[in-house]
Amino acid sequence: MSESIVPNRVQPGSLVEALEDSPIIDVVRVGRQVDGIIPLWLGESGFPTDDAIIRAACDAMQSGQTFYTPNRGLPRLRQSVVDYYQRLYRTQIADERICVTNSGMHAATMITRALMDTGDNAILVTPCWPNIDRAVRLVGGEVREVPLLLQGGQYRMDLERIEALCDDRTRLIYFASPSNPTGWTIAPDQARDLLTLSRRIGVAILSDEVYQRLSFESETGSTLLSLAAEDDSVFVLNSFSKAWSMTGWRLGWMVYPARFHDSFEKLSQFTISGSPGFIQMAGVHALDYGDAVVAGLRTHCMKAKEFVAGRLAGMDGVSVIPSEGGFYTMFASPQTADSVAFCRDAALTARVGFAPGVAFGEGGEGMVRLCHAGSMTALETALDRLEGFLAGARMASA
Repeated sequence: MSESIVPNRVQPGSLVEALEDSPIIDVVRVGRQVDGIIPLWLGESGFPTDDAIIRAACDAMQSGQTFYTPNRGLPRLRQSVVDYYQRLYRTQIADERICVTNSGMHAATMITRALMDTGDNAILVTPCWPNIDRAVRLVGGEVREVPLLLQGGQYRMDLERIEALCDDRTRLIYFASPSNPTGWTIAPDQARDLLTLSRRIGVAILSDEVYQRLSFESETGSTLLSLAAEDDSVFVLNSFSKAWSMTGWRLGWMVYPARFHDSFEKLSQFTISGSPGFIQMAGVHALDYGDAVVAGLRTHCMKAKEFVAGRLAGMDGVSVIPSEGGFYTMFASPQTADSVAFCRDAALTARVGFAPGVAFGEGGEGMVRLCHAGSMTALETALDRLEGFLAGARMASA
């Protein structure tokens, strides 16, 4: 007697199935097949983690910190976060408002999950980090984009457009300062106006401060928490990845209104159940003693930004987007109108990896992003190759 075979009905869920890869990853897949490519496509420092931070993790492992940790993170790291805001921003944050996360991405995922249900919507100030778009869509949310306005050579947030797009299903307004990819940094008056809007219409703000310490105008950067009251609907995410050169450690934190304490206890429990203790102790050392590490990377990024902007501005037909902080320089030229095609060609022909502007939402197409947080030698070689590539493209189209 033969057994009947039931057709396989196990398929990916519809929300995941509907997500497309970031165009950045599409370019990376092409470029990784090219020998000798200079990868400027991802947001990562070219410098290894500081030895003292590494030692802090090793010491923690050797002392036995290899067991489960509390859902919201070790009390010792949460205290370091409290001290960080008090020391740098004169802002007191209660321990119950802090949760340690496995990266900034994990924080973004938990915040969208805590705030949104299927059919809700989120306002994203774009161009922006593409992962936040996916975090919203993974919970069944709708993305509504508000591109930055370029006025007098500087970007500004379009607050009127933001308010016009908000309705009774709007749950959050997302922005990053300094921004990935543009380097735009929110002005104090606009930060206050956005906070006023949030209070008036009852919509939360998600402030992405991952590049906070890499502001070019200030050694410490700024935080929306310094303007917000304790009960304001302000959610802040941060990460050790960028300023402390700890991308591979996957460690971050977030700050939220105290009324969300129980929500994030549960969300952490049911996603990661606590970050590894020895990695958290590396975070303690970074926050308590890592200011010199941050200052060194900030100085490098400022120097590299000026070098890259100068070289690009000297290339025929290239315009450079002004940056006020972070890892990135964005540029445009007649050849970058289709940013994905340009980046694929640049990877294959010039052997330089760039990120296509279209990956970052409205206002991004036609531009290309490069990460200037690597070595000056690599940047110089990459720009030499880019210049030759653009000259060849102009000759081919003449």
